Amino acid sequence: MIKKIYIEFVTIVFSWIPTIIGRKLRYMVYKPLFKSAKGKFSIDKNVTILGFENIELGKDIHIMQNSYIYAHDGGLLIVGDSFYMNTNSQLGSSFGKISIGNYCQIASNCVLRASNHIFENVNKPILEQGSLYGEIILEDDVWIASNCVITADTKIGKSAIIAAGSVVTKDVEPYSIVGGVPAKFIKKRV
Repeated sequence: MIKKIYIEFVTIVFSWIPTIIGRKLRYMVYKPLFKSAKGKFSIDKNVTILGFENIELGKDIHIMQNSYIYAHDGGLLIVGDSFYMNTNSQLGSSFGKISIGNYCQIASNCVLRASNHIFENVNKPILEQGSLYGEIILEDDVWIASNCVITADTKIGKSAIIAAGSVVTKDVEPYSIVGGVPAKFIKKRV
């Protein structure tokens, strides 16, 4: 309980500090809170992180302002090397798992959630039906353009591109470009 209060206090105190000074302070204070952090990372101001103890970071990680990272309640988030996530994006692995390979990029306003609501019973409010938890896998060199949603139990293959505004509900083959709602195959990169 004391550790949880300490973590909340630390994130409240340090999350809002702007400029390179804030990023350096967050690096020093946040590094020991993560399950592992193999190298340098840069976390911009106003980034909300829950579940530090369930997050593994590679080297050269960049998370821009107003983003959300959730790995509490038994969730697991594994991020490879050279990862860039732009502003106002969300990685939600609570109760589930998100695994991100090396050299991946996530643009602004994207949501990756390893869970979904159960809604089969029309006689019961959706809120009372619980959730299903799964896994999202991004292999190496994936680019997710702005305003995309990646749902649970999907795998995005190596060097794939997800076009802006897409909703990914199925696996994406390596070296593919997909787009739309739901995302459909557009063409191969090779």
